[in-house]
Amino acid sequence: MESHQFRHFAQVHIDTTRDIFGVELDFDEKSILELDNLIQKGWPDEPPIQIDNVILLIGSFLGEAIIKTLNGEWEETQQGWGIRVKNATLMVFSKVKKRLLNGMEDSISFYYTSTKKMLEDDFRVISK
Repeated sequence: MESHQFRHFAQVHIDTTRDIFGVELDFDEKSILELDNLIQKGWPDEPPIQIDNVILLIGSFLGEAIIKTLNGEWEETQQGWGIRVKNATLMVFSKVKKRLLNGMEDSISFYYTSTKKMLEDDFRVISK
């Protein structure tokens, strides 16, 4: 996979969300904070059947939005693709997978806001 492909998958997520839920997403903080609600509406009781496709679309969107809001860039690591921001790599696909499997205990909103705070405080290591 090439990093430029994630922008396409993110746009597919935006278009699908608009068509199914009537919600307009953009690559901004407000839209990132809306992801938990959208996941809850789409899969209230159990993870999606085609979970890998959903992870790819939502993870690509989350990554592209973090790139714009926190000034990051895609980076391929041994653990897979993530978003490099300052000295940290955010594993957005792993985060989306955990949210889909574990529910709100792995909230994307909490992940984003706490990550943003840590970056503002200049933490060097952000795991998960």
